[in-house]
Amino acid sequence: MAHVSGDPLSKLNRLIVWLCMARRPRFFAKAVQLVFHIELPPLLHPVRMAHPYCIVVNPAVQLGKNVTLFQGVTIGGKRTGRRAGVPTIGDDVVIYANAVVVGAITIGAGAQVGPGAVVYEDVPPGCTVVGNPARPLVSKGD
Repeated sequence: MAHVSGDPLSKLNRLIVWLCMARRPRFFAKAVQLVFHIELPPLLHPVRMAHPYCIVVNPAVQLGKNVTLFQGVTIGGKRTGRRAGVPTIGDDVVIYANAVVVGAITIGAGAQVGPGAVVYEDVPPGCTVVGNPARPLVSKGD
């Protein structure tokens, strides 16, 4: 999985981020939700969305800088039990299509979450996790 770096934000991505920035009225974020099926918290820094459709992020989630989210990503909270709460996403994290991240966990800086992964445990910085439940991807050379 290649890290999406240095790519310019598309005009659509820029518009969505501009509308969802924390300084903007929530009316704009509601419009984004209705048109693109994207629910984002008030953003403090831009989020890169490679395919900005059907993305849900709990309003209490802390998103780091330079986070990339692909289509179908859900980052949500857990109400009860172990790891009740919402995730903290570090800087330069990439979360690929249809991944689910839930609970009071931390996704470390530079980590990658593979497509379709279900993450409910902490992910160390720089680690790539895949599968359901998510586990570290280990190359044959390791």
